Amino acid sequence: MMVAEAGILVDAPVETVRETVLDPDSYTRYETKVGAVEVRERYDGGLLALIHGRLGPFRSAILARYTLRGDDVDLQMLEGRLRAFHAVFRMAPLHGGTWLVHREEYDFGYGPLGPLLDRALHRWATGTVRAEVRALRRAAEARVAAASGASTTDAPVTEAPITAGRVVTGPPFESPAPDRTRED
Repeated sequence: MMVAEAGILVDAPVETVRETVLDPDSYTRYETKVGAVEVRERYDGGLLALIHGRLGPFRSAILARYTLRGDDVDLQMLEGRLRAFHAVFRMAPLHGGTWLVHREEYDFGYGPLGPLLDRALHRWATGTVRAEVRALRRAAEARVAAASGASTTDAPVTEAPITAGRVVTGPPFESPAPDRTRED
């Protein structure tokens, strides 16, 4: 399984960041792997969407369920080309803004070729996760600016060291997860 994770400080309240994560336009306004998001159903506690995008050099689409879990948003692939895909957006108040961590887990389902494919696509996956947190930050801060008339800045994504095949977002004390031992 390949894991990519990135975190960023967003100058917006948790509620605004959560709304931004659940807004399909947030992913398509900026350069991310997501080309289009078709919301199939909105329901109390989440939504069902068809996400069109790129998986490395290939076009792909997945049907995914977004589920609210406290301040976090959990994304579970229901149908797609991968054997499994899971993502989580964790949010917590920090320094007057919101610390946003986005984690994606890919299971390509290619048996013994899986680790080779994981290594080949890891740099791409890490880059796309960083691009997504930047896009979400820009979109959330633009919402705040539109409401207040203030300008936004474009600070870089938090640089995160790569450890044990995954991107680490920072020291454990920066993790917004209420239960830091849970696996998503």
